[in-house]
Amino acid sequence: THPAPDLWEVQGKEIPLPVRVRSARFAGAAWRPSREAVDAQLEPYGLTSAGRFGRGLAMLVCVVYPDDFVLGGYDEVGIGVFASGPGGPGLFVLELPVTGAFTREAGQEIWGLPKWLMTSTEDIGGSRSTMTISEDGTQIMDATLRTSRLALPLPAPSKGRTWARATAGPHAGKLLRGRTTMRFNGLRVGPGRGTTITWGEHRMADRAPALGMDERPF
Repeated sequence: THPAPDLWEVQGKEIPLPVRVRSARFAGAAWRPSREAVDAQLEPYGLTSAGRFGRGLAMLVCVVYPDDFVLGGYDEVGIGVFASGPGGPGLFVLELPVTGAFTREAGQEIWGLPKWLMTSTEDIGGSRSTMTISEDGTQIMDATLRTSRLALPLPAPSKGRTWARATAGPHAGKLLRGRTTMRFNGLRVGPGRGTTITWGEHRMADRAPALGMDERPF
């Protein structure tokens, strides 16, 4: 692990760590690809799948952050897999396009995240969420995620670990380990019936079939 300083400056703006998000809108889906498929994606980063019984875990995550967030308001779409590295398992993000230039630079420099710029349209909330993303006019993903109409009556806390291989900033080339703490309100969980995802011609879209993300999520 490589400890990060408590205060960063990006484009003249100070960012204290840990970063706190008061609220955001979230939708996601998960798949169980083979461990070999996950290992193939992780091999360039020196990590392996954290799955068991021959299966790994891949996730598609769509988030909309509010304007009062310290990194500004923006949309974010991530493809991540659970990886094993020194110190234990954690979520490794393979792709993380965002709609804000500031958060792209901050994400790359502070957390070593693979952020790059996209354009998007989104409607996240309830039992049906949609997200369409593109880069320079090339469509990457058109997703409709469906789940249960019933929300959990109580908040659902969640704690997790993360991995990242920094390619920019002071930690370039280093393997970074972090942690996140979240609380989901109004969480809906259910099978992936009715979920449809169309992938275009793009590097990010090319990862999807290898991880089973062109099939129904579980």
